[in-house]
Amino acid sequence: MKHLTALLLFVVSIAFQSAAQEASPATPNPAHEKAAREATDLLTVKYKLDADQTKQMYTIQLRKQRNTAEILPLQTENPALYSAKVQSLRKGTLASIRGVLHTKEQVDIYQKTQISVRSLQADKRKEMMGQQRSKEEIEAALLDIYSE
Repeated sequence: MKHLTALLLFVVSIAFQSAAQEASPATPNPAHEKAAREATDLLTVKYKLDADQTKQMYTIQLRKQRNTAEILPLQTENPALYSAKVQSLRKGTLASIRGVLHTKEQVDIYQKTQISVRSLQADKRKEMMGQQRSKEEIEAALLDIYSE
């Protein structure tokens, strides 16, 4: 009886796995596709990406758009969690973008961009701290300073 139960469990799990594999992937939102395409076009020009890199960049940008839409409700429901998720999403996106870049020129442009963003964020933080703004206000303002 134990063998029969185990066999039945195995067959059911195989059936579920094969059904999951046959399911078609969710079609991307047209707005996400458009935004991803626009961002990819800008980054393709900026970094002078080849066709393979452009395809990878589009995938990264599409994932970024989808994930951004998923966490957007948290902006009003739980601002602290939203901020943490945005920062995490950006770190992951930047790491993915960096992984696509191969030439020294592309990496140099990427590094200069990141230095510029960090400098802008530091200036904004200093300015807002001088204005005695709350930590939450400062973090929200820093979220607006982003590139890529």
